[in-house]
Amino acid sequence: MQKKKIVHVIDNLVRGGAETLLVDLLPDLVKEYHITLVTLSPELEFEREQLACDEYISLQFTGPRSVFSTANKLKDIIRKVKPDLVRTQLFWSTIVGRLACPKEIPLFFSIHNAMNEDPIAWYKKEFLNVVERWSYRRYHNMIGVTNAVIDSFKKVHRGAVGKTFLLNNYVRDAFFSHPYTENYRPGKELRIVAVSNLKKIKNIPYMLEVMRELRNEPVSLTIIGDGEFREMTEQYILDHGLKVTLKGKIKNVDEVLPQYDLFISVSMAEGFGIAVAEAMSIGLPVVISDIPVYREVCGDKAVFVNNTNVASLAEVLRKIMDGQLLLPEMSRTAQLYAADQFSKKGYIDKLKKIYNS
Repeated sequence: MQKKKIVHVIDNLVRGGAETLLVDLLPDLVKEYHITLVTLSPELEFEREQLACDEYISLQFTGPRSVFSTANKLKDIIRKVKPDLVRTQLFWSTIVGRLACPKEIPLFFSIHNAMNEDPIAWYKKEFLNVVERWSYRRYHNMIGVTNAVIDSFKKVHRGAVGKTFLLNNYVRDAFFSHPYTENYRPGKELRIVAVSNLKKIKNIPYMLEVMRELRNEPVSLTIIGDGEFREMTEQYILDHGLKVTLKGKIKNVDEVLPQYDLFISVSMAEGFGIAVAEAMSIGLPVVISDIPVYREVCGDKAVFVNNTNVASLAEVLRKIMDGQLLLPEMSRTAQLYAADQFSKKGYIDKLKKIYNS
């Protein structure tokens, strides 16, 4: 049987959750489909040989003002390739894809974050909502990483939507290959790790306030990630003498996570929370924000805290240090749940059904 052709469009290939999963997925996709990989802008933080595709093209997108010119370039690619379907990921790729893709070719676009929950200025949010509603057509096919994301999409479009599909993110196989070995005992230093961009929605100041509350206790925090708040975060750590280390971006997160005792995420909002799923897959016990997306993704296999109340997380950490909360039990249940929920094979099977729909 002849392989179907897909034009797959994403904003760029800077290392992030969606970008990393796509690069990891490409070798499996090219077994089933001819893939033309298109990025709006040329940023690339992966090795070129990692991009398993038939052709890789960048469109030199420079921002909202270049949407129409970029869409025309994508139209030319679609005319040349004659794909069976077009797939877009992330906001501006989806806007460009909607403008470029003719009605007779199915367009599948994915949304990775709950719409309207990112704490950006209201006027920017309204502009993005207008663009979203203006470009969307009911014959487009929406893929949401959680039910919460799908519900938020329907809310923005006031319920007037076409087909929607639920496709939870998967966890790369590497995270199941480096199991966490529990060796924490009360009285030892509790080594906490967070994988997080340093930006407002990730609630970094809250984490630092908790560490300030516990600065005289045997607990340390390492944050893997980077972002706009790095300088401010570094200064706060210095000013208050906190046992907090900023590691920046690293490539081998799966190899580093098992070195810690506990994973935390205190985000104000998430679309899925791939870092939490990855930690669970390794077997790290997780303590996370009590937000709807995390409840949906993690079920009852995590400890949930109030991410606006410093005492809520501080109390949980003290219970762990006192031996009232047992990490080995948290670890086992988390890893079994992750193996069932976040496998790559299950993801690919669901994706093929969506494409064939």
